[in-house]
Amino acid sequence: MVSFNVVFLFTKVPIVVSLEPHSHHFEDDVLVLFKHVLTSTYFCYVGQFCEQTDGIAIGSPLSPVIANFFMEDFEMKAIEQAAHKPVCWFRYVDDGFVIWPHGQEKLTEFLNHLSGLHNKIQFTMEIEEGHLPFLDIDIYGKTDGSLGHKLYHKRTHTILYLHQNSHHHPANKQSVLASLIHRAKALCDQDSLAQELEFLTVIFKDNG
Repeated sequence: MVSFNVVFLFTKVPIVVSLEPHSHHFEDDVLVLFKHVLTSTYFCYVGQFCEQTDGIAIGSPLSPVIANFFMEDFEMKAIEQAAHKPVCWFRYVDDGFVIWPHGQEKLTEFLNHLSGLHNKIQFTMEIEEGHLPFLDIDIYGKTDGSLGHKLYHKRTHTILYLHQNSHHHPANKQSVLASLIHRAKALCDQDSLAQELEFLTVIFKDNG
């Protein structure tokens, strides 16, 4: 198992190139609006007004859509042109999950291939060490050769949530419990769910 990550994707996405492969999906006036929004990003820094001349703005509602357009076209070409292909390639925006069957040397070649397709798009890579964190999931190998999955908690996770005594509406406090339990049930397999629910019980008690 290997994960790939695009380095600073949003600030590297070429706007015109991102829209060209998908221009047939939209009316011309919509494309004009897209380009206007994407090329009119201004901000103030140390008292000076600046214009973003490259990439897409982080925080703009349109940016994840355009980044996804670009990556769809990029990954299709990357896999088609690769000398050795992964068993699977799953991606969420700038994070990719791969099963690689061709060994370490060919994997390094594949990484170089990905980073060589576009002068601004570079990738980093993380290889499994018995397990592999990918987004909010920790994927691990089972003894029978299958893959298991449980919630991934970063080392910096503070386990701090809205405390019961905080001055928030009860619905907000209840939603913390409900959403975390839903997340556990959605992302954990049956082997790891009980452990995650025990962990959440401790967290809820610590937060009143």
